[in-house]
Amino acid sequence: MSGGVVISQPGQGQKGEAMMMQQPGPMSLPQVAVPAGLPPGLAYLAGLDEIRIHQQLELLEVLVGFEKNNKYQICNTQEQQFMFAKEDTDCMTRQCCGTARPFTMNITDNQGQELIQLHRPFRCQGSCLWCCCLQEMEIHSPPGMVIGQVKEVWTCWTPRYRVYDNNNQCVFTIVGDCCYCKCCVDVLFRVFDGENEAEEIAQIVKHWGGCREMFGQANDFSLKLPANMDIMKKALLFGATFLIDFNFFEYRGNN
Repeated sequence: MSGGVVISQPGQGQKGEAMMMQQPGPMSLPQVAVPAGLPPGLAYLAGLDEIRIHQQLELLEVLVGFEKNNKYQICNTQEQQFMFAKEDTDCMTRQCCGTARPFTMNITDNQGQELIQLHRPFRCQGSCLWCCCLQEMEIHSPPGMVIGQVKEVWTCWTPRYRVYDNNNQCVFTIVGDCCYCKCCVDVLFRVFDGENEAEEIAQIVKHWGGCREMFGQANDFSLKLPANMDIMKKALLFGATFLIDFNFFEYRGNN
């Protein structure tokens, strides 16, 4: 990994004395083989046992409630950014459809190279026909090549999703708590291997954001998974985190 970036700022000590702050530099690309057909930049996911997703707080949304395209920084445990995610939705759709809106999420590396693209169609939320409006999302890598899907499973109380690969085989089942609207605590989504909910292999954690969350929609997630997990499976589980964010944790004032 590359060294930190040194930033000079005035300190609180003697006059003219500068305080040196260390901030994490960008994460370097691991030299590992990526499955044929996938972007080389997905090598960033290799070896990671935790991926952190930080939503950027938009001042305009805080002040006037104007819905903007969501943006996220993707970091490792040292808070070194290695990817960036940005929603691509037109203004009218964002204001009229709120969190139920269809969207495309473009995920790039630090050089702007497209690695993953997420596509979610419009689905009603909170409807009396909820069982007919289950959420789903396609995951592309590179853009235009479908590598899998995330589909919500109908249940009475507990959030549940199935993640499928490009052969339509279930690779993960994601199960949340029956009460996901928790204040001042983290919210856990457990990830199981395939359709068998006996073996937990990963976790998606929505962290309580304190004041950032109370005054604006800025959500933080951690994806905790085996370091040796297949890169494509990591990409699928990573993409599923964004669908969970929109379904349960985005501000619903515009809906």
